[in-house]
Amino acid sequence: MDDSINAELLERPLQLALRLDSPLTGDVQNDRHMMVYSLFGLSKDKVEALATYDDGKVRIEVRAPKNVGVATIWDKAVLLYAISLLREKMDQGKATAKMGELHFTTSDLQRIVGKTAGGSAYDKIEGALERLQGTQIKTNLETGGEGESGAFSWISDYKLLYQRKKDGERAVRGLKLTLSGWVARAALGYNLLTYDDQYFALKPVEKRLYEIARAHLARGSGFWMALEPLRKRVGSDNDLRKFKNALGPVLETGRIPGYGVRIIDAAEYKETMKARGAVLGRVLNADLPVLFWRKDNGPAPSWIDVPKVEYDETV
Repeated sequence: MDDSINAELLERPLQLALRLDSPLTGDVQNDRHMMVYSLFGLSKDKVEALATYDDGKVRIEVRAPKNVGVATIWDKAVLLYAISLLREKMDQGKATAKMGELHFTTSDLQRIVGKTAGGSAYDKIEGALERLQGTQIKTNLETGGEGESGAFSWISDYKLLYQRKKDGERAVRGLKLTLSGWVARAALGYNLLTYDDQYFALKPVEKRLYEIARAHLARGSGFWMALEPLRKRVGSDNDLRKFKNALGPVLETGRIPGYGVRIIDAAEYKETMKARGAVLGRVLNADLPVLFWRKDNGPAPSWIDVPKVEYDETV
């Protein structure tokens, strides 16, 4: 079936057979930069903008119309699926007629992200797509060796294909979307990392801690990052004290697949630094180390013996 016939079918009622992209058979993947930095809201509350991220090297601004709200970390699941499916298609030599264009069933998406269809499945998916298209990102991050001056959205266009059930509700049958050029270049680049299958069952902060650990810890046994830079990387809008207090119970559960994370308390920090000959005054929460380590390498290393991550390093 050629592309012109396929395009015509997409405009017809859904009872006609549609040419869909094959289901995702490999691992979920994402561009490493999209794992390192916070680009999605961590709450389901509708917000117009996220706090601007600026570490002196990378700057990220995320905003959206007030009536739409920025894309959330739950919406990100749709994007991860699309990126993974596009990369798999290209690796199989199945080029798309339009860069980044995909057409798939929502049932396969739900299979991957562990969600089941409910009565409001249509509204949930449509809301996610609306936020992914409505969110504007302005950044100096590059993908595929190219950058953009200006702003872009996660997806440039979408269509939800549905049938009307006897009770009048809409049942989603298919989804057609086109990834933005920035995202498509990321999907087709050489900077992709796979995700653990348990990722989609994690809570928002756990998801961000997993992504940060996965993105930075490539070869070494561990690394550490100061608490305040970590708060910004996670994307928390809590002040530092509330973030630290909330992080403690999250880390105690040990639910982050493949990685351990713990906050070094002030007493341990002072003891370690004094043993190294440092003279310390008051230890600020912002400076407390947060240790990340790979569980498959054995017990947690001492934080002082592993590299410090400040920017976009891998260890």
